[in-house]
Amino acid sequence: MNLVDINNHPFHEIRYRTSGRNGVRNNVLPFYRAKAYGLPIEITSFVVVSDLQGREVDKNNNRLVGEAVAEELSVLQELGEISNIDFVLLAGDLYDYPDLRKLGGTGDVTSVWNEFASRFKEVVGVMGNHDQIRESDLADNVTLLDGDAINISGIRIGGVSGIVGDEGRNQRKLEKTFRNYLDKACAGNADIVVLHQGPDDPERGQKGAPMIREFFAKRNAGIVFFGHTYWQQPLMRLGKNDVLNVDSRLYLVEAVK
Repeated sequence: MNLVDINNHPFHEIRYRTSGRNGVRNNVLPFYRAKAYGLPIEITSFVVVSDLQGREVDKNNNRLVGEAVAEELSVLQELGEISNIDFVLLAGDLYDYPDLRKLGGTGDVTSVWNEFASRFKEVVGVMGNHDQIRESDLADNVTLLDGDAINISGIRIGGVSGIVGDEGRNQRKLEKTFRNYLDKACAGNADIVVLHQGPDDPERGQKGAPMIREFFAKRNAGIVFFGHTYWQQPLMRLGKNDVLNVDSRLYLVEAVK
């Protein structure tokens, strides 16, 4: 399975408010189209997105922006402007304070996962280092991954939550532990791997974890999606894998039939 075409011009966007170093900022989430070869015939498309740290423009509702994104995708699908979405992949960091008072807030994002789950058949993904979730309150069609995998319509999707760091802090793992979780997530020949933290790209000066780069340079996992650190050039070929940074971007990945 691999990506064969990624459009660099967004087909849609949604505006939202987000915390900034000097107060509240207005931001835009671009929606891009991509195509993938090797998806099962019953899969039409899926969505992947990460780092939706903000609140919707409507201050009266003040939902987390991920909830507004789920609604927007559902409307686009109902209008026939996008193809049928078979599943959604969330790559973490979906929280911002209600008053958007400062960068780096950590909090409950259960509502975002459940909003996607109320509109689409399957929601799969990982937690970011700023996410907290009430697992007992998650919808039945939500799957959180952390060193494990799930099969959806013949696609094996593995994932690891969090980032490399001090394990005493929220959603962090020691490097050795993270590496072991990667092994488990990729066991059984994963077609797609979802991470919050991804590899670095030293050739283009793009930040990430060298250990993750070294892992996928030797391991075939098809397509790797991640966020956490924004890349100006989001696509990298790593070993036999297509690696796509989805930080603050949404991709509608459509099957090549």
